[in-house]
Formats: sequence, structure tokens, C-alpha cells
Amino acid sequence: MEMQGVGLKVFRQKLATSLEIRGQLQVPARFSPDRGSRSAERVEIPIVSRVALAPGIPRIDIQTEIDNRAEDHRLRVHFPAPFTVDAADYDGHFEVVRRPLGVPEKGAAWVEDPRPEVPQRAFTDVSNGKLGLMLANRGLPEVEVIAAPAGAEIALTLLRSVGWLSRDDLPVRPGHAGPGFETPGGQVPGKWVFDYALIPHAGDWQAAFPQAYAFEAPLRAMTSGLHAGERPAFGAFVSHTPVEFVISALKEAEDGRGWVVRGYNITAEPIEVTIKPWWAFAHAERVNLAEAALAELVPTEDGSVNLAVGAYEVATVRFVV
Repeated sequence: MEMQGVGLKVFRQKLATSLEIRGQLQVPARFSPDRGSRSAERVEIPIVSRVALAPGIPRIDIQTEIDNRAEDHRLRVHFPAPFTVDAADYDGHFEVVRRPLGVPEKGAAWVEDPRPEVPQRAFTDVSNGKLGLMLANRGLPEVEVIAAPAGAEIALTLLRSVGWLSRDDLPVRPGHAGPGFETPGGQVPGKWVFDYALIPHAGDWQAAFPQAYAFEAPLRAMTSGLHAGERPAFGAFVSHTPVEFVISALKEAEDGRGWVVRGYNITAEPIEVTIKPWWAFAHAERVNLAEAALAELVPTEDGSVNLAVGAYEVATVRFVV
């Protein structure tokens, strides 16, 4: 389905050049009363997308705003890649999961038909080993990679409008999957804003995933009056190497004595990790998820600690006051 009445406007600014695309979709208003087809009545869904490119950042940021006036539908955006693949990589919890395209053959004991949509966290990536296309997002967990003769296509779900918590008349499943309650709020009417980003890259997902994680944590600016201070003009609360070690948590220790830094090795190879807090602590130790001590770590002169982290391993360090 294509947008109608498309209008374009370019904004040239020093921080980022952006393109605003305005249009609308003409879609069926809802299911027909017998739920066998879409209704003949049509409604208009206004859509505004702002595409931004900032100097020095190899990423195309997109923000889409819609006014959802239809029911019983799903809205997705599609991004084709100029190459074919038979599998795609999806960011998950403490790992990146490779899944084949399509759906598996339905097992004899399966209640529901398998679906091609899969979960993601920060990104989905397709690559032929030389070229790749990554699609990052903020809070959009449903995605599908579609195989096509001209190339793979990433389809990102922006919203899904449903009117029931469960129904027993679906062709893909016998019976209910939960209480058969109406959920008018599940039609998600009104205005919604979605943020996602395209990251073209060479090689595979490991060449681009830091940009996806950076997109998840946008810049926050705060104002302050002029005043003297001891801190440098730039710095990091915690810095670390290599980039393959992904910091997933930074918090106060449960006993109130120091910081806890947690991260994981996103790769299939062991790595040597260095973690450096903003200021030096006299004592550091490797702990488990319950923050019970596992091994002593000796801080270097600049306060950093070094540790070996295995493939896909989660590692937690406590810096003690």
C-alpha cells in the first residue's frame, strides 16, 4: 500500500539535515461484521516521517508520526536490501540470535500455526558477508525478514490494532489463547510516534551494532549557569574496551558500598575486558548476579580493572568504596 498526496520538505541545519515526508494512507475502517473481510468504509491515516542525517554519524534516523483512525489492522515499514540471504541476525537478551528466514514446518502436536515474525531488542540485521543493512529501533519488538528474488526485506511493525484479547474463530489456532474479552484500547487509536534507524555497513552485524545501541540512548542535553568546576570538559562515567563487551547495567551496589557494572560478551570468542570508572576505587571484585564475591580484581594506577570474559558470558564487577 502506498501513501497518497505525498509532500516533501527539506531542512538544512548544522546539526543534521532532515527530510520531512507527509502523506496519508486510505485503508478499510475495520473488519466487516462477519469478520470474513475488511469493511467497505475507508478512513484516512495521516503519516509524517522525518528522515535525518547528522554529520559524522553513519546512520539514518527516522521518526514517524501517525494518527491511527482505523481498527483491526497492522502497520509496518519495509526496507529492502540489494542482496539475498537465507538467515538474519536479531538482537536479543545477552546475545544476537541467527534465525533462518520463513517458518518451520508445523509439528503434529503444535496447537498454533508458526508465524514468520520474530522478537528483537535493539536491531535486526541482514548481510551477505560483504554488505549489510541493519535496522535499529526504540521499543519496537516485532520484525520479519522477507525473502524476495531481488533481495531480503526487513519489515518492522509499528503498531498492531486488535479488538479482542482472544478469539476462538481464528483459522490459525483452534479455541482461545486467553479470556475472550473485548479490548477497545488495543485498537491503539490516536497519535503515535515511532523511532527507528537505518545503518548500512560493510561486513556483518558486528561492524554496526554499536550504532544501534547508541540509537537506543539518544543524547540528552541540560542547561546550567556559568560556574567553576574540577571536572574536565569531556569524560565518561564508565569507559571500557573492547566494544564487543556490552555494558547492560550500571547501578549502586545492593549493600550501598560502591558501584556495580554488568555487561556481556556479544561474540562467540573469549575477550579481555578493561573497565575504567570515572574515579579510582581502592578495591574491586568480580561478583555474580546476586552480587556475591567470586574473585578479587586489582585496580591499575588509573583505577581500571582487567578481566577475561568467555563467549556470550555475562560478567559483573563491583567497585567498592
